[in-house]
Amino acid sequence: MDLRQLRYFAQVVESGSFSKAAQVLHVAQPAISQHVKRIEEELGIPLLHRTARGVEATEAGSRLHVHAKRVLADFAEIPDSVRGTFALPRGEVRFGMPGTVSELLAVPLIEAAKLRYPDVRIRVVEAMSGYVLEWLRRDELDLAMIYATADPRGLAVHLGLSEEICLFASKDYVGRIKSEPETIRLADIADLPLVVPGPRHGLRDLIESSATAAHIAITPEIEIDSYNQIKRLVDRGVGYGILPRMAIDREVEGGVFRAWRFMDPMITRKVYLAYSTERPLAAAPRAIGQLAWEILRDLVRTKQWTATLSDESHRPALYP
Repeated sequence: MDLRQLRYFAQVVESGSFSKAAQVLHVAQPAISQHVKRIEEELGIPLLHRTARGVEATEAGSRLHVHAKRVLADFAEIPDSVRGTFALPRGEVRFGMPGTVSELLAVPLIEAAKLRYPDVRIRVVEAMSGYVLEWLRRDELDLAMIYATADPRGLAVHLGLSEEICLFASKDYVGRIKSEPETIRLADIADLPLVVPGPRHGLRDLIESSATAAHIAITPEIEIDSYNQIKRLVDRGVGYGILPRMAIDREVEGGVFRAWRFMDPMITRKVYLAYSTERPLAAAPRAIGQLAWEILRDLVRTKQWTATLSDESHRPALYP
């Protein structure tokens, strides 16, 4: 088998049909079918089976697909590897980020990349951290900013920062909190009308796990995944919100919201730069990953992001 056959086979698996693969590759469908057949004859086992929805890889085909992706990625990396630092990286970089990270990081990253790496095109994909992580594992992303992963196998994860999660309310709706201190115990919010993200949202999982560890039951008044909608509801006096401090900094500084830091226990969320270790990163993702790391930390140093930076031992060494 050769690289062309591996490329054709991989595209059929990813497209789910010979006809769609032919359209992507701009190759006649019979030619693709013939090349896949030759691989099956060489290996002596079926690699694909037909279903009502198209074609799917057999167990052996799935194993070949993993090897094919790795070989093709290695081959694509050869020019940049040989050129080394003599040529700027080029190509598309697929970067997944949760919405709150993208709100602060995406624009400065794209602007900086245009100046430093003009032949690189960044495609930012926004979604909840769990979806971003899933897409990274499925090779639909090159890089990701994620909040956490219980299973880091097959991934490199670099802790960039930790941010506090806060309780906040409209300045005209202090409600049941009568004291003035800037901190509050998690146990003291159990009976408050809370406006928080719904189940399966990463922030909600963090709130629930902190409450469970403290033997506290949290029963929200309203569940809504949009940070902006949570802030709008809190501003209207519907209840108390729980969000990262960076999401409400502007309103707190402007006197719109009053915020309390959680103590006993403190609730913090970590932000990681992540990428797969099961396939090699080309020069362009390496360069953008390193640039994103630097910009992320600059946002904290310049107080555009209220957070605590990790120490330098977590710094990636992806690109000069």
